Amino acid sequence: MKKYLFPLLAAFALTAGAANAQTTPQNGGGRPSPEQMAARQSERITKQLGLNADQTTKVQQIMAARDQEMQGMRGQMQGGTATRGQMRDQMVAGRAKYDDQFKAVLTPDQYTKYTAMQADRMQRGPGRGMGPRRGMAQDSTAKKGKVKVRKDKMKVKAE
Repeated sequence: MKKYLFPLLAAFALTAGAANAQTTPQNGGGRPSPEQMAARQSERITKQLGLNADQTTKVQQIMAARDQEMQGMRGQMQGGTATRGQMRDQMVAGRAKYDDQFKAVLTPDQYTKYTAMQADRMQRGPGRGMGPRRGMAQDSTAKKGKVKVRKDKMKVKAE
């Protein structure tokens, strides 16, 4: 009896772990749908800008349309049908279009706050609020100084 108990427990533990792993949802890497992203973003903007109910619904519609368009652009980029330059041009045009729509919905004070929020977000970098990505290009010595390598000594001269 004892010599069968350990292999049975081990087999049960392995199959239970595999069964649990299969029940987790697989939705494309955890990326929310454009509607979910628009709802989350409009909720954040509503709190930060103090929007009324009408403004909130309009902002949510604008964001849903923007996110849907961005998802289409991602598909073009991944499919190889558009070059990087074409994508950049489309994104700049789309950003201007949606900024005009926001300007029509928001009050001048709210729009000023919105543009400040966007500038702050752009300044934080591509890490979605996590700060700039780390790497050699953003290292302070790589940006501000000259690196000289002599034999096995490295010196950094600040400019």
